[in-house]
Amino acid sequence: MLAFLLVLSAPADARAQVYLTHMEDAAPVPAGMIRMRVTTGWARFDERFAPSGRTPLGDDLTTTAFGVAQLPRLAPVEDGLRTLAGDPAIKLSLGRIDAQSDARIVTTPVALEYGLTRRLSIGVMIPIIQTRRSFSLRVNPDSTQLGNVGYVPPRSRQAAAAANSLVYTAFKQAADSLAMLIANCPANPMATGCAAVNANAADAAATRQQAIRFADAVRTGLGTDTSTAIVAPRKDLAGRIDDQRALINAKVQKYLGASAGASTSVFSTTEGLTYIDLQGRASTPGLLGSAFGGIDSIRTTNKLVVGGVTLAAQYLLIDRFQADTLPAHGIQSRLSIGGAVRFEPNFADSATTRGIIGVGDGPGAEVRSAMDVIVGNLGGTVAARFVKSFARTIEIPLAGDPDAFFAAPTFGPANVTAGTVLGIDVTPRLLLGEWLSLDGHYGYERTGAATYEVTPAPASLCPGCGPTPAFAPSTTARSAQRVGFGVRYSSVDAYLRGRVRTPIEVSFTHLQTISGDVGVPRLQRDQVQVRVFLRVRKRT
Repeated sequence: MLAFLLVLSAPADARAQVYLTHMEDAAPVPAGMIRMRVTTGWARFDERFAPSGRTPLGDDLTTTAFGVAQLPRLAPVEDGLRTLAGDPAIKLSLGRIDAQSDARIVTTPVALEYGLTRRLSIGVMIPIIQTRRSFSLRVNPDSTQLGNVGYVPPRSRQAAAAANSLVYTAFKQAADSLAMLIANCPANPMATGCAAVNANAADAAATRQQAIRFADAVRTGLGTDTSTAIVAPRKDLAGRIDDQRALINAKVQKYLGASAGASTSVFSTTEGLTYIDLQGRASTPGLLGSAFGGIDSIRTTNKLVVGGVTLAAQYLLIDRFQADTLPAHGIQSRLSIGGAVRFEPNFADSATTRGIIGVGDGPGAEVRSAMDVIVGNLGGTVAARFVKSFARTIEIPLAGDPDAFFAAPTFGPANVTAGTVLGIDVTPRLLLGEWLSLDGHYGYERTGAATYEVTPAPASLCPGCGPTPAFAPSTTARSAQRVGFGVRYSSVDAYLRGRVRTPIEVSFTHLQTISGDVGVPRLQRDQVQVRVFLRVRKRT
């Protein structure tokens, strides 16, 4: 089957494909008959192709330092920690997360085709799609890799907020007092504290700025109320922060006396992040559901939808198959061309659920062609398809990479157009008699870059998030190669030659992705197709 098929398809690791490959041929629908075609494909994968070979699907989340890269809203916390510890190179880390994940997609297109003439048929197709992506998480399985920051559970946040507020208030008051001295002492050199300030006004001003920066970093980085005191420094980092507090305290007291400054440290913890801390429990959200996460918990997701409607037509352009009851001889060939238009709704996926497999790519058009050839006991089908998707408006992350598993937690509408798809399928056959064949399969598929038209999110919504990049086809197009085998029982050609009364066809195909560009899933797919013919109009 040589088929150009305009199918709606997105990056293969993110979306369920509505159309199944290696299932088309050039066999026509006899005039006056309905061909009911039911195809089910079970696809599964737990790896994707990477620059160095293959990588597990769970590597999207697996990390030894869970932090700003996964949750961009933690960026202000990281900046605050750098100020508090006096080290601009500090990286916030909540420890290690190990993730295992696999995906399963079951696609069942149901099609009805009617033969208007011996060569021309029209049809309609509706797909039923079920997706599942499972996750297994281990949070900080090694107690030696707990990170430099811990999670503050709700029961401890009042204490954390109170401790941080004391430090914040003390240094703000100290800064205010120093400001008054710096402003008034030149005119009142004999006033209390003015001797030290006048002796080194530059150092007094620098000390005031240090106190302000430390106080502001406590508020923005660690939180001074129960809604923001969500993370706290651990062990070594807590010690470094306390050293900085003591250092600034000594400078402040040099000008304001022994009672000035912060006499207590910020809230710290010895505990590391746990699974419940990350995911939450019952009605209590965890880190992911907090202001620093902004997303749902990471969990196994299931989805079942009835897809859009495809209206199609096919024309048998060349027909050199033998159409009599005599034994077949010579080269037999036929060529069909066709096209279709797809109408698909915008499915209401949860934008904040990470890891969900999207369904479909909106409306589009398709062109297809198929060529069958038989010589003796050998035969084959060559098929090609080309897919052009139309723009649609959906909810996506408005910052960062919209295809990333841990996308930036700032969501909104965007106009998205899935990349064009070009696919070629080659199916050589060994004919075991008139009705049974053994098939080999090779397929090549190239998916172009998707395009996104979005309004950049306000920086205040996600300070650590960058804008959505403009996806260029030269950098994001993906190709994949698949091989497989199959078996097919078909009485269709025997019916067309008048040798049987009822045409029917059953086929099985197994496919395996053997190579692909970065991000393409290492997919295995089994497909079963049944085609049944029913006469609704007498032969003329």
